[in-house]
Amino acid sequence: MKAPYLLPLTIAMILNGCSVLPHSGPSFSAIKNIDKQNGNLDKIYSQVKIVNLNNLSQNPKTNFPINNPKFINEPNDKSRKIDNIGKGDALKISVIETPPAILFTGTGDTSAPKTGLTELPVVIVDSQGYISLPFVGDIKAINRNPSQVQKEIVEKLSGIANRPQVIVTVLEKRSSSVTVIGDQFSGKMPITAKGERLLDAVTMLGNNMYDIRDTLIQITRNNKIDQIPLSLVLSNPKFNIHLQRDDVITLINKPSSFISMGATGATKEVRFEAIGINLSQALARIGGLRDSQANAKGVFVFRYQDTINTSKNQERVPTVYQIDLSDPNSLFIMNNFQIQNNDIVYVASAPIIELQKFLYAIFSPGVGVVNQINQISD
Repeated sequence: MKAPYLLPLTIAMILNGCSVLPHSGPSFSAIKNIDKQNGNLDKIYSQVKIVNLNNLSQNPKTNFPINNPKFINEPNDKSRKIDNIGKGDALKISVIETPPAILFTGTGDTSAPKTGLTELPVVIVDSQGYISLPFVGDIKAINRNPSQVQKEIVEKLSGIANRPQVIVTVLEKRSSSVTVIGDQFSGKMPITAKGERLLDAVTMLGNNMYDIRDTLIQITRNNKIDQIPLSLVLSNPKFNIHLQRDDVITLINKPSSFISMGATGATKEVRFEAIGINLSQALARIGGLRDSQANAKGVFVFRYQDTINTSKNQERVPTVYQIDLSDPNSLFIMNNFQIQNNDIVYVASAPIIELQKFLYAIFSPGVGVVNQINQISD
């Protein structure tokens, strides 16, 4: 009977944390103490930041890592003066002279008084913002609307034409446009008095579209850049904002995914939409936690978190977010925690599972350590 002599070996294995036993991943205690590991083994240990989400919920001033869209929609003079004429615009000018026409005469029977309707050649607003017309001379057109230009032309023709009337039409508005960029199509879209919106620019791409679920719209405006999922613009009209002159609209194909590992319903890569999902939705998509195996206190999210250091430089810090699902408040916390692309959602095994593995390794007739050493001793 050699089994009593194995007591020291058994105790040693227990004190060693069952490190020789198979695991689906690191234990709860190993993750909680990751920042206390031997830095000589791997410098990443000393850089890891552990964040307890349950503790953060007690401080209302703490910002959760939520990807709420901060969409650009600032008031701008460009949007209020969209009717104004600018450099490079093409103008069509029609002059109507009340009969009997003196300066401008129409075609036809000259024996009867006629209304003089004259279509002047298309004029382009020059780099100084002026246009030049016969009998009128140079007129400043830039930053004025068509009605204002019409009024000045009428005033200058009044002394030489019979009660003239003028119509100024903008044929091509080159000075006020947005740039639309896609993977297979790019172009310019003019901004008119209609007040074009974000989805008007998106429709320019036609069939050259990505999957709506994976598409982000990036807007560059006034040297600022912001992004919003296309699906969010489609579902919420308030994000279908009015475009402004010189906006750059870029459609980006950005499929996202996270990895589930540990005591979950499945170990796999899970794709999610550009609009994003929260932690509760992520756990639902992988089948939740295994009731017989998971440690409810040990739900972790591993990611490289972008932070600003003391030198005001951006750096990526390896960060582990932990949440205790045995706390009822965690159900609300999960709804406010957004999963990001390339996150790893890991669920640690319950302590009883580690004990079961240990007992199986020690006392199993087929593979147990006791059985194997007894055979060697015999």
